[in-house]
Amino acid sequence: MNKMKIMFVCTGNICRSPLAHAVLEHKARERGLSDALEVESSGIHSYHIGDNADSRMRQTARDRGVTLDHKARHLSRQDLNEYDLLLAMDRSHYREMERMAAGDPTLVSKIQLFGSYLDSDQAPDIPDPYYGGQSGFDLVFEMVSEGCDSLLEGLSDRPS
Repeated sequence: MNKMKIMFVCTGNICRSPLAHAVLEHKARERGLSDALEVESSGIHSYHIGDNADSRMRQTARDRGVTLDHKARHLSRQDLNEYDLLLAMDRSHYREMERMAAGDPTLVSKIQLFGSYLDSDQAPDIPDPYYGGQSGFDLVFEMVSEGCDSLLEGLSDRPS
């Protein structure tokens, strides 16, 4: 069976997308689905390349039993080709990935808003907690956790 390759994308790849990456891997391990997935994350902007995830996000994850140890990377056009599913943390990331896809319908079809996996009437953006307090990191963790549960449920329903 081929692994499904999933890429989470946020602004600088130090808060939301590396958290989603770590949470999805953690939950996949718990469910025995690790062999079915290859997970990565990246940022639309390159100003944090090589940096670890934000210390507040790492602590928020650690407090909930999730290890978050990640080196930020920049999203490339090659990633659009390589990954099966690219999940944007907000609409600005979605639009930038669409622009990178340059109208290629195959690439555009791989891009989704991660918020579409939340139990909501509309796909909400996952808010950037970087400039706020701890409550923002807690909220992002809860949203990401719910979205990853939903994503894994959908994947486990797929035929092999």
